[in-house]
Amino acid sequence: MNTLQIERIDTFSGHRGPIYALEKGLDSLFYSAGSDGWVVQWNLAKPDLGKVIAQIEGSIYALKLDAEGVLWIGHNHQGIQGIRVADQTQVFSIPTLGSSIFSIEFMGSNAWIGHNDGLITVVDRASKSVLKHIKASTKSVRCFSLLSDEQIAVGYSDGFIRIFDSDFQLLNAFLAHEASVFSVQNRGGELYSVGKDARIKQWNPDFTLKNEVVGHIYAIHDLQFSPDGNWFATASMDKTVKIWEADSLKLRKVLDATRHGGHKNSVNKLIWSSFDDLLVSASDDKNLSVWKIQ
Repeated sequence: MNTLQIERIDTFSGHRGPIYALEKGLDSLFYSAGSDGWVVQWNLAKPDLGKVIAQIEGSIYALKLDAEGVLWIGHNHQGIQGIRVADQTQVFSIPTLGSSIFSIEFMGSNAWIGHNDGLITVVDRASKSVLKHIKASTKSVRCFSLLSDEQIAVGYSDGFIRIFDSDFQLLNAFLAHEASVFSVQNRGGELYSVGKDARIKQWNPDFTLKNEVVGHIYAIHDLQFSPDGNWFATASMDKTVKIWEADSLKLRKVLDATRHGGHKNSVNKLIWSSFDDLLVSASDDKNLSVWKIQ
């Protein structure tokens, strides 16, 4: 196996508080948001100052860019706002029953919105009307992952992953982690999940456990695959980012403050961009680190 060469090539600073949300944009663009209510557009090709494209009252935990170039912003103040990134105009606002929004995912013509009280709000993306409220737990909805055009996996703070179909029916529910499931990702029909129990778990297509490892010292907040799917990165409360072989769950690299100039506080979110294979990590230390992995 080749040796992984990793270097931190940039740090983007400017946020005034912890950063909780990242979203890929077109080509070299990406977006970040957090406790300061700012949504910032960055360009990996031109690592200069970020551009604030929206300012929201309250913290932002979820961002999702649609095919029309509208960024769906989920916050803890008044629901969802849609900002057209090209000209920074607000194109819609959707009030929601649930309070804090932790995750947004698109399935077909609908948007699934996960709240901190176990509520999922399903919105028709064209009309912006609420189609359905789904309440399968009293604990927070933390993350979504599309399994197909017809099925979606949802991670909750009660440790369960629940599988729903496009008709909003609960198909399956299984206890995945001892506490919150913070990230669930689909790779070729296999699910990967991480959570507050610091474990990484790999699930077969029938949702039986295939493999698991203790990944970090403290809670794992995010898991993201490399563009080719051969690797994944994890972000943790223990201030580190780790790089793993996707098939074997074998640890290949630890990115920390001491050796790599990494983060000084909890790492909350990751994106692994197809632009130059760059990995971006977001932290409570208000900074974004950009990693070149070869």
